[in-house]
Amino acid sequence: MLTLALGSCSSAASTQVCTALFAFISAVAVDSAASPVAGLIVTDTIPRTGVTFAVQQENYPAGAVTIFSDAQLPLIRRPGDTVHVTGIAESKAFHASYLIGSDGCHVSKLAGPDTVTVR
Repeated sequence: MLTLALGSCSSAASTQVCTALFAFISAVAVDSAASPVAGLIVTDTIPRTGVTFAVQQENYPAGAVTIFSDAQLPLIRRPGDTVHVTGIAESKAFHASYLIGSDGCHVSKLAGPDTVTVR
């Protein structure tokens, strides 16, 4: 039975079995003194398409920010797309670039920082 389920996830299959998991990519936002920064408004831009959108932030502890999630999965190519991320809090901001891909079910970070500095 396991072989059948795994076989349905292959690229040769016409249907793909996905888990109910909701994946997201996060980062830790800190200031120049390495203290967590709260209240960031995060915006992503996908240069290939020119699409820009706000990324919904949950009620995470200070410093934790969502960079990208499965909610934006249809916007990226499976092998990966560059995503420019900007986070703004009061008069300070961070800018970072990520390479975000997909397995067809969920997003995954292929490259990009785990920690961003708000200056």
